[in-house]
Amino acid sequence: MKKHLKTISNIILPIIFFSALYGCGKQSPQKNFVARVNNTYLTREQLAKMIDTNTASNFYRNEVIRNWINSELLYQTAKEKGILKGEEYKSLIDKAQKELAASLLVQEYYGHEKTGYDNKELEDYYNQHQNEFKRFYDSYFINMINFTNEDRAIQFRNTVLESDWEKAVNVFKGDSSVFSINSRELYYDFEIHPVSLFRIVASLNPGEISIVISNEPGHYIIVQEIQKYNAGSIPPFDVIKSQVELRFAADRKSNLTRNYIKELYSKNDIEVRN
Repeated sequence: MKKHLKTISNIILPIIFFSALYGCGKQSPQKNFVARVNNTYLTREQLAKMIDTNTASNFYRNEVIRNWINSELLYQTAKEKGILKGEEYKSLIDKAQKELAASLLVQEYYGHEKTGYDNKELEDYYNQHQNEFKRFYDSYFINMINFTNEDRAIQFRNTVLESDWEKAVNVFKGDSSVFSINSRELYYDFEIHPVSLFRIVASLNPGEISIVISNEPGHYIIVQEIQKYNAGSIPPFDVIKSQVELRFAADRKSNLTRNYIKELYSKNDIEVRN
């Protein structure tokens, strides 16, 4: 029964909330709309709140509109069949409202508490939880840049050989042929793809820079291995600082929430019966 309710919740609640946020119920006829399902309209203003209409691609825009139509169709059909009047629906809505309110309350409480932290706090946390940062698989700490122009890629590689990666990146900053830059990033071996690129990375020695790699037309990649970390090893703090920060912030928020709930226990009349 619990599994059944969970399945229903996973299916129905997204529809309910999507329609609650973006559906308007029965309206008088609109002129400035991008989609309509019977008497419910998705206006241009509502669409602008859902996506950045100035920068979003036509494909993404059409996907958002299609999802709105699908959700509205399901919602309206559910309403016609009387599902909104059913006890199961009302129970799910009641539960969802409580969970949403609780989430907003915790968010508000967390916003009023101290959220800043310094580098020493992060380092102390890392030292106390080092085992939690063990690598499950072989990992590569690398620099990688992707060009759309082969000649510029070759020039970048020569600049690195004459100086170092950071200086080369500064020289080519703003270059229109730079497609992407990933400096000092840690990847598990399976995160480096395609396989041909991974093989090149795996063959490099620490500090070594690859030749210009072209796995597809119009893309010229240069990669430098900084260090490899075997499965089971723990990278130093400066390598995984961003991961430590995320874990630290999540733990702090969890502890604050736990303490807040304890405080509420002491202020409220609670009774549990067997």
